[in-house]
Amino acid sequence: MKYELNPSYAKLKPLIENIEKYFQESTDVLHNERNEIRVVSFQDSKYVIKAFKIPNIINQFVYRYARPSKAKRSYLYSLKLGSDLSPEAIAYIEEHKKGLLSRSYYISKHFDYDFEIRALLYDDTFENRTQILEEFAIFTHQLHEIGVLHRDYSPGNILIKKQGNHYQFNIIDVNRMEFKVLSMDDRLSNFVRLSIDDATMKTILYQYAACIQQDPEDAFATAKAFSVEYERKRALKNKLRGR
Repeated sequence: MKYELNPSYAKLKPLIENIEKYFQESTDVLHNERNEIRVVSFQDSKYVIKAFKIPNIINQFVYRYARPSKAKRSYLYSLKLGSDLSPEAIAYIEEHKKGLLSRSYYISKHFDYDFEIRALLYDDTFENRTQILEEFAIFTHQLHEIGVLHRDYSPGNILIKKQGNHYQFNIIDVNRMEFKVLSMDDRLSNFVRLSIDDATMKTILYQYAACIQQDPEDAFATAKAFSVEYERKRALKNKLRGR
């Protein structure tokens, strides 16, 4: 077993060294598809453990010798983001068999959010919807300004918690990230995975355009073009897969 533990959480070493036991004992399952996510209570606190699917044989080699595993990237990228932008990183764990990557885990502190952004994207009656969408645009601009590009910026990966009269945003599933100076195309194409209607997109893009001091109609038109192309490619991919 190989792992790296956030030095601030040295007390969690028993959890890390018995990760499979605590993971299997937890009945609080948040997600169970390709990867599995569970909440574990340990020493009077809650932690989120993500168990990644065992990769195919090629990626078992790649993630062992050529590229950081998804668990390791999740940990390193979350540390880089900091706890204001993503749930605090605790540790990553890798199990190796015959020199190749087998099971891997990423652990973060539990973020007690109120809802995912998907709850309001498709519900026009959601309370304070316009305010939340505009604050989301400002949050996204802040990410972009510090050179953060989330490559899976989708409804299930954006968590929201109400704080007084405003809202706090956290991003998860961060193993697909880029840290760089973003072009305008990078910025405006980053909204495509939200798959939203034009009215919702305008609410977000008009506020984002104000942040970057661009014409709102131009920003919307560019983002819309990226979304149309994304949906076209996704539909074609699904067709080829027989969905």
